[in-house]
Amino acid sequence: MADKVKILLCGDAEGKFDALFKRVDTINKKSGPFDLLLCVGNFFGINNKEFGPYRIGDKKAPVATYILGPNKQDHIDLYPNDDLHNELSTNVYYLGKRGIFTDSKGLKIAYISGIASSNENGPWTYNESDISELCDIALKGNPSFKGVDILLTSQWPADIVEQKDKLDVTQQSELLSYLCMKLKPRYVISALEGIYYERAPFRCPNLSDNDMEIATRFIGLARVGNPKKDKWLYALNLTPMEKMKIAELLQKTTDETPCPFNFFDLEGKIFKSKKRKNPGHQQYFYDMNAPMDDQKKKSKQKKARIEFDQDKCWFCLASPTFDKHLVISIGEFCYLALTKGGIVEEHFMISPLTHFQSSLACTVEIQKEMAKFKKALRKFYARNENVPVFFERNYKTSHMQLQAIPIPKQAVRELQEIFMGVY
Repeated sequence: MADKVKILLCGDAEGKFDALFKRVDTINKKSGPFDLLLCVGNFFGINNKEFGPYRIGDKKAPVATYILGPNKQDHIDLYPNDDLHNELSTNVYYLGKRGIFTDSKGLKIAYISGIASSNENGPWTYNESDISELCDIALKGNPSFKGVDILLTSQWPADIVEQKDKLDVTQQSELLSYLCMKLKPRYVISALEGIYYERAPFRCPNLSDNDMEIATRFIGLARVGNPKKDKWLYALNLTPMEKMKIAELLQKTTDETPCPFNFFDLEGKIFKSKKRKNPGHQQYFYDMNAPMDDQKKKSKQKKARIEFDQDKCWFCLASPTFDKHLVISIGEFCYLALTKGGIVEEHFMISPLTHFQSSLACTVEIQKEMAKFKKALRKFYARNENVPVFFERNYKTSHMQLQAIPIPKQAVRELQEIFMGVY
């Protein structure tokens, strides 16, 4: 339980700070202690007199409270002028316009403040540049990126509501849908709609060979003290994904639904202004319609990237085509399984849980765990006076496998001579 982070999530406070912190204090004493209170939507409202005693220190938030930035121009003066001086009062902190916050226990929280706008660029708005920069913060120089634990937004991602639920959502953004697909959050928390809505989990498809399809859950929270008594406070007890086994993150649930987003459609809409254009008779050096000579065509073909169908990968535990009955053991980074149609009866394979095209491309953690599985196989084969031969097939694949077959111990020298003779 030491790795668990206890979190409270709150919808629009809209200036009702006494009601908010009184409720939080009650829950914290009864079910806490909680590590964090994360507030989305409009933290401030029309009347913010109740925040005065908190600002001067007469009152104090019972739990460390982190809030998003303004969603309207009228609220700008209620926030710090920059992201560095982020303490609004004792125990109440402004996260900033965008970024990734990691708490002391390793919980990774991405956030984007404000309302989407292509025309205005103010502290209360965000645009495609903000989304790109947030993606860079998470992904650039981080090939082992798996996702984030929580994504905090004020608006809802566009198309997040299932059709059967027939909700009228006015504050939604395709930029946030795109961000979900890139950051792969386990939870997306939003507000502004004045209603409570929890969506069945879904998995965003892999966008690269190193991606994982992590289940995402969306929670839309209502306003504090709303007359309908819709849920505005939500408790979570999360183990940070960095401390979870990959097999746990890939574990399927019975209520999963298809991903509501289409990455390539979103990318085309959002970044359409940056697309290369062919304006009539003029041709630029990047014009893909211009004819190429044979040499250039060959060069272009050589650089073409091989695409693999992730859903049909035979070696992904989450794939519907994977033969789970062949699995012997699942580690933190790799798994051991019998091969399908093996050369001999005890033909095994060791494979990483995520996509790597060869053992040379695997991370240090994967290589170390593979070494442990290899050691276990040596002991296993030794019971019959056998030793393993490990080999990796040299063919184009998105998911490498290290094969293992047993041979009699006395045949090792002959086998070595055969290999040396061939190669």
